[in-house]
Amino acid sequence: MKKLILFVLVIVSSVNLYAASYKDNQYQKLAEAYAVKAQTAFDEGEYDLAVEYTRQAEENAALSQQYVEMMLLRADADTQIRVAANRLVWARSIKADVNHADIYNEGVRLLEEARTAFEAEDYVKAKELALASMEALKALPEDTSGTFPEYYVVESWSTTRDCFWNIAGKPFVYNDPWLWKHLYDANKDVLNAPDNPDLISPGVKIRIPSISGETRSGTYDPAKEYDTFKK
Repeated sequence: MKKLILFVLVIVSSVNLYAASYKDNQYQKLAEAYAVKAQTAFDEGEYDLAVEYTRQAEENAALSQQYVEMMLLRADADTQIRVAANRLVWARSIKADVNHADIYNEGVRLLEEARTAFEAEDYVKAKELALASMEALKALPEDTSGTFPEYYVVESWSTTRDCFWNIAGKPFVYNDPWLWKHLYDANKDVLNAPDNPDLISPGVKIRIPSISGETRSGTYDPAKEYDTFKK
């Protein structure tokens, strides 16, 4: 009998060691109270009552353990959701929502599902979805500064048929020749005849202004792969 009571006391105290920050839950308090009653009843020779108190202490200790485990899962899921949310903030900072919308939107979708699962108290699923959101965002380049060039050196008409119309139509520029005027307006200061957009000399380095929030950097390098611009 005494060994049984001591065993229950060990179970009750072990919950404290498992997660001290959650030790004050109602089940833990009941388990401790019943353990004390069991010991008192035993000391007074009330053995049947001691057995009953021991049983109730054990039941509440088990419930306390379940509660602690649930709260730890909740805290873990909450942490992962916060990390995933911060990762999406970073993704927006590099214009991933514009330049890599498919990847970004998948990350957003998974995070929203994680939050829904969290509200439903399915913390295991919430954590899995938050981790999946971060995994999806791993497909984003850490630095998208070179996704699109900011400058282009005009080549000869005979070689590349370079003019504002054709340059604007290049996939890494605007992928649409009708947007040529953005180039013209941004580069009048480097033209020999600023009032004539048709006169653009080979060797001139023109700037490609951002027109939809896309990040541009560096000078066009034909040996480098660039994304296709999408409005």
